Amino acid sequence: MQTFTPGSRKELLAQIEQLQEGDCIQISCLADVAGKAKEMLSLLQRITDRGADFISLREGIDTRGEQKAGFLVLCHALASLEHMERRKKQQKGIDRAKEEGKYKGRKPITVNDELFETVVESWQNGQITAREAMAQLELKPNTFYRRIKAREAQKKKDYRKAGQELRSEEKKAARQTRHELDALKKQIRAEAREMKKLTSDQ
Repeated sequence: MQTFTPGSRKELLAQIEQLQEGDCIQISCLADVAGKAKEMLSLLQRITDRGADFISLREGIDTRGEQKAGFLVLCHALASLEHMERRKKQQKGIDRAKEEGKYKGRKPITVNDELFETVVESWQNGQITAREAMAQLELKPNTFYRRIKAREAQKKKDYRKAGQELRSEEKKAARQTRHELDALKKQIRAEAREMKKLTSDQ
């Protein structure tokens, strides 16, 4: 069992990789290693996943006892609260910008269509992983899969349009054929009447 005492977030991240079950991380205060509850929750989960404990002297936190479960719940609650407050502030800013006529929404992420098709085909053929595809396109997962969904929807739309155009051309060709057949029938009837007239005159 070892006790690690990092003096900074960088040191803490390095020491987490060395943790073994039963080890302990001890810091002076939470502010030394995390500025937000979400960051603290992430660090704490990585520590506990390795079977280690966490102590913060200033806040009196010690997960070696019964505090562990309660502290994890508290971190989850604080992280959720921070997220909600951040979203509220963001929405207020958007609403204010809309009222002032300044809000234009997010700038669309531009991706070369040819590159996107090439990379996606490689991914769908199993030549690269989804993570590699995202890295090559410089897209986040939600944007990547949203683009894939839009691509598939566009393909279906194009297939339907092509099918409709094909059926339209077939109908047009059928009408043209019927028109030609009707014209040919009229010509044959006219020739038959002419032949009959010539025969009767003789």
